[in-house]
Amino acid sequence: MSVTTKRSTGRTTDLVLTEQESNELRLALRTYVNDLRIEIAHTDRYEFREELKASRAVLEEILRRLGGAPAAMTGQGRQGEAE
Repeated sequence: MSVTTKRSTGRTTDLVLTEQESNELRLALRTYVNDLRIEIAHTDRYEFREELKASRAVLEEILRRLGGAPAAMTGQGRQGEAE
């Protein structure tokens, strides 16, 4: 899998991953996005909560581009394991 991203400066970053690496990255992102949801729910400070939400949105977009829906949407972990 090859991923190309465009930075706000107009430059791009290329990342070439094997299928296994791509699968592991999707799993790690799904897990972290799920953890962020929990952290957001338990965060009292408004500013910090908004920062976490912005991070979650960026990571969900990356996950979408990689072809993996966020964990809360799939309910699956690695090859059918429950999360």
